[in-house]
Amino acid sequence: MKNAFLLLVLSSAASAASAPFLPASTLRYEPTAQELMADCRSAKKRAEAALEAVARMPAGSRTFDNTPWALDQIGSDLSDNTASDTFLKYVSVSSSVRDAGNDCETLLGQFSVDVYSREDLYRALKEYAAKGEALNGESKRLVEKELLDFKRSGLELPKDKRDEVVALRKKLVELEATFGKNINEYKDFALFDKSELDGLPEDFVARLEKVDGKYKVGLDYPDYFPFMENSSNPAARRVMEAKFNDRASLQNLPVLKEVLALRLKAANLLGYPTHAHFILEDRMAKDPKTVAGFVARLRKKLKVLGADELLTLKSLKYVFEGRASDGRFNAWDWRFYDNQLKKAKYAVDAQKIKEYFPADYVTEQMLGVYQKLLGLKFRRIEDAATWHPDVKLFEITDAAGGDPIAYFYLDLFPREGKYKHAAAFSMITGRALTDGRYQKPVSSMVANFNKSTKDRPSLLTHDEVETFFHEFGHIMHQTLTKAKYGRFAGSATARDFVEAPSQMLENWVWDGEVLQSLSGHYLDHSKKLPNELLGKMLAAKNVNSGLVNLRQLLFGSVDQLYHGAPPADTTAAYARLASDIAMIPTSAGTHPEASFGHLMGYDAGYYGYLWSKVYAEDMFSRFKAEGVLSPVLGRRYRTEILERGSSRDEMDSLKAFLGREPNEDAFLESIGLKPGKS
Repeated sequence: MKNAFLLLVLSSAASAASAPFLPASTLRYEPTAQELMADCRSAKKRAEAALEAVARMPAGSRTFDNTPWALDQIGSDLSDNTASDTFLKYVSVSSSVRDAGNDCETLLGQFSVDVYSREDLYRALKEYAAKGEALNGESKRLVEKELLDFKRSGLELPKDKRDEVVALRKKLVELEATFGKNINEYKDFALFDKSELDGLPEDFVARLEKVDGKYKVGLDYPDYFPFMENSSNPAARRVMEAKFNDRASLQNLPVLKEVLALRLKAANLLGYPTHAHFILEDRMAKDPKTVAGFVARLRKKLKVLGADELLTLKSLKYVFEGRASDGRFNAWDWRFYDNQLKKAKYAVDAQKIKEYFPADYVTEQMLGVYQKLLGLKFRRIEDAATWHPDVKLFEITDAAGGDPIAYFYLDLFPREGKYKHAAAFSMITGRALTDGRYQKPVSSMVANFNKSTKDRPSLLTHDEVETFFHEFGHIMHQTLTKAKYGRFAGSATARDFVEAPSQMLENWVWDGEVLQSLSGHYLDHSKKLPNELLGKMLAAKNVNSGLVNLRQLLFGSVDQLYHGAPPADTTAAYARLASDIAMIPTSAGTHPEASFGHLMGYDAGYYGYLWSKVYAEDMFSRFKAEGVLSPVLGRRYRTEILERGSSRDEMDSLKAFLGREPNEDAFLESIGLKPGKS
């Protein structure tokens, strides 16, 4: 279970030691593993003492400030005080420090289970609530949510059952951390002769390491995706896909089986039929039936579209392979033929396009778009202490001036042991402090864009530019918060809404004016993306949108199935749903669920990516109508969505921004479907 105290504690991040500048005094960048764990334990001990003080307060002396707000402050303080400790699990160059960060995260997760299993704290909160003080808005919401947290942790159960739930939750914290660590630390690669690298860009091949005369291709994104999109050798693609979709299977399959069983057992003890019922109670969707209806409704609209797209891809495969074709469309065919279709039908060459998106220039121009849209000013802080030389630190001020309101780091390039995907980590939580000040938030964007070589700077594909906008949207959500309480700050919203603000901002990279401003050829930034190429890109936007979105429905459906009645064979269940929903079978011998990291953080919630996408497109419809760079509308978005966090119900924030009830029409139009039509 992810209760509020746990989320506050584990939303940490940052790092480093002695430094010319730090955005928050609690951040440390270069601890040893021993120092990290000592700091983690010390912070936990201080939190324990603070909680004890709340629990032992004399009867009749409870107020909002010394009980519900105090609990929120203690959790937020612990999160801030261990921010570096837990974040270093994902970014440190030292394997021992990464291990220590994982141990700290596990320790804090188990501690949070203890916190919400304490009868004395629950009694304290109920004692305050029984006073019936008139509370409004965010303060009333805080008390309601905290009471629910204790109830969902089993405080209404008999002690023996409650103790069982606590034991299960502590074990789950450990297993979930292990699952993620196994993925992050997994290393594998394939070796190919030069003759096996047909179709791959020269710059890609040139940067590959050689081992015994062969070219080494790893499974991290900067290697895997370009390889799968461009390799015209189906046997080589098959080797890579088999390795990629079998990552960490030996380690993680037994972990996953145990996690699913323990989650179900804990949910049953708490009175819920399944783990999905437990999770969804506190989400916008509320229950599995609503999610199932959403998936079925969308799947029906996408299935015919996806079937037509698959026929086109199969035909294209036959053109390429002729009689050598196996007559099937395989998992290792998907990315290659999707890319070839874009080239053949729309003359969209991702490798040519990326010449116009050098990472440094895109970063500069993207920051300009966000500044203009949201009324902000970003300034890079030179010589700032960071956890790696590649990392850059920026301060945020309002465009009108004044003191800094927040800070963010950009850590954009891969390295050994680093987090494999792209994500935004909330490091220091924005919130009101008891002395009347507002704490300045700090966040970090972590990505894995290809690094510069001696011949070329880092160049981004258009997909990577879109990823950049998405993750930076999370950074804005986290750093522009004005929520009073830490548990509602930034992106600490209902999990099936949290992606909507950043998904909404992906649309900017499909606007012609914005795309032109972001582009500048790596040899001469004044040379923008040619209009002809731009037009083809925009025309190709919805190529295979049916299959792409069916793939998202697959992930959401696998997640829901696993967290309903867990299947005895997770691999067979995954394969059945892949063929049925995504219409592309999994490869024999692979176990994709073993590297499905979202099962540990988005458990029973992966559907939220498409659920929130519906709201994202609805919000964007206002910008589409009134101007994608409208500072007036951008300010309204900042005020009604980004600054609010979860300080009010997410549906209320949507209605406030839209000025009406949300609907699915804009989403359907965005993927090439007519509203109301199958």
